[in-house]
Amino acid sequence: MKIPIFVKFVHSTGEQQEEAKEEAKKVLKTIEEHALREEDNFFAGDKIGLQDLVFGWLAWWLQVMEEMAGVKLLEASEYPRLHRWAQNFIAHDVIGSNLPKREALLAYFKPLRETSIASSPSAV
Repeated sequence: MKIPIFVKFVHSTGEQQEEAKEEAKKVLKTIEEHALREEDNFFAGDKIGLQDLVFGWLAWWLQVMEEMAGVKLLEASEYPRLHRWAQNFIAHDVIGSNLPKREALLAYFKPLRETSIASSPSAV
């Protein structure tokens, strides 16, 4: 999986961010089309399985990344199955009760993003 492209999406601006956004959307499209069936709530059916845990970061962290970057990637209209899966995954009792607080994630990662962008060669 191309996790670094999602990191690049968050830690860039302008043209670099747009390129990373398009690459990230290709990854999301691949997951949408090849990993999730229309009728399933989770990757393996109606119960959370290993694939859900592997992709689980997308359900929560991607929302935080989108907010930090100011760009929405996981649109329900573009990725209906993946969007539905993310909502189901977060709503699961075991998963939802163990997620870090969104505000805490934003408070921690926003300054890191700002520092990263300020120190990038394109910011100089």
